[in-house]
Amino acid sequence: MSSITDFSGKVAIITGAAQGIGKAAAKAFAEAGANLVITDLSANVNDLAGDIINEFNVKVETLVADISKPDTAKEICDIAIEKFGRLDFAFNNAGIGGKPAHVKDLADEQWLNVININLNSVFYCIKQQVPAMLKNGGGVIINNSSVCGLRPIDGSSIEYTAAKHAVVGLTKQIAVNHGAEGIRCNAVCPGFIATPLTADQDTDWFLSRIPQKRLGTAEDIGKMVRSLCSDDSSYVNGVALQVDGGYLQT
Repeated sequence: MSSITDFSGKVAIITGAAQGIGKAAAKAFAEAGANLVITDLSANVNDLAGDIINEFNVKVETLVADISKPDTAKEICDIAIEKFGRLDFAFNNAGIGGKPAHVKDLADEQWLNVININLNSVFYCIKQQVPAMLKNGGGVIINNSSVCGLRPIDGSSIEYTAAKHAVVGLTKQIAVNHGAEGIRCNAVCPGFIATPLTADQDTDWFLSRIPQKRLGTAEDIGKMVRSLCSDDSSYVNGVALQVDGGYLQT
């Protein structure tokens, strides 16, 4: 267990937890002693739960469901309250990539799919998470945006960039609206992270533009999310934090 962060007795929700950043975040919170409610569209989330229980000796509940549905967001919070009696942290991580295209060629269905998963799901989750956290005096919500939520990038898709910008705006407004109630809300904005979502992208192009000259890892983001939820970050609220090895500085 971390000598700095101790989440024993705390409860965290993580969406999109079956792989990549969500999986790394789940392990980071479990390492700190938190009990988990993890969800994903993939049933692999159940395998992850077993691995975490064996490795970290914490309690884990799972839900295999579509996070773009409002009922799923409610069910996740209901599980946290029913099984653990509280909700302290939430990492709204689930998301998909887009398909770069000229705006005239962007199908309405593609736009709606990315907006529903990358933006609407975050709203649905926050809508349920805030009341659940207030039952025990507050909590911390972290939303997964992107460097594309801070600056458009040549070659990124219109729908992805739009959704990730909106996640930053949503994050900031929630922070303003609920800060006095004990709710902190921040966003992480990853750069190029080596995950299954980015496996088919041109890594050399990114490496040439990253001052640290390495790709980010899922663990880089997972540990940052954990840090933002800790008391070490107790005065950090409404921030969209780039975690990109300096990419946006170039």
